[in-house]
Amino acid sequence: MTTARSNAVLRELATAALQGDRVVHLQPVVRHPRVPKPPKRRHPRSRVLPHGGRRPQPSAGMRVWAWTTGFLAWLIAPLDFLGDLLLMPFRGLLWLFRSKEKRRREKRLNGGWDSAAGGLGIAMNVWGDRVLAVGERRISLLYVGEHEAESAWSVPREQLAGVELAVWDAHHEQQAALRWHFRDGSWCDLKAQGADWKSLVDALPVR
Repeated sequence: MTTARSNAVLRELATAALQGDRVVHLQPVVRHPRVPKPPKRRHPRSRVLPHGGRRPQPSAGMRVWAWTTGFLAWLIAPLDFLGDLLLMPFRGLLWLFRSKEKRRREKRLNGGWDSAAGGLGIAMNVWGDRVLAVGERRISLLYVGEHEAESAWSVPREQLAGVELAVWDAHHEQQAALRWHFRDGSWCDLKAQGADWKSLVDALPVR
């Protein structure tokens, strides 16, 4: 989230986007890197984020660097493949005998794309500023542009079953992975940024 944007301005943009639902808490969030990406046909578009929420094309120098590193990776790929082949039986055994808790922790999105958590996971798959807004009636994900915010996903607060701090992920004062549980049995992991994430957890039911 842009540091130059004051909390007051952010709250004003969020209030306009929520259309009358009073803001209780605003939390900048980013996509958890281990949450699967939705199919291309489900990728969201934004009218307020730069480039419609799509990542801008890298510069020519960055493309050359990416090609060079990709070519070097291709050269050593056979060695990686041989190592993976030798380790595959052991990894397979470890995967097969995972504990139920281990499986739950590794699954970053549960319930499919049509679930409440799936909708949140789809909406998170953009490039730009995203804020999770807890209102009196609804919980919404907002895209925040330069002069306007828009609601990308929203559910009634009663559909939220609880928020779980993912203690198996590294967390500190400025960042934490939070697992959002919904009444339909789905869940989705997000990364909350900023010291206010503790206040967010305090404001909602805890799992």
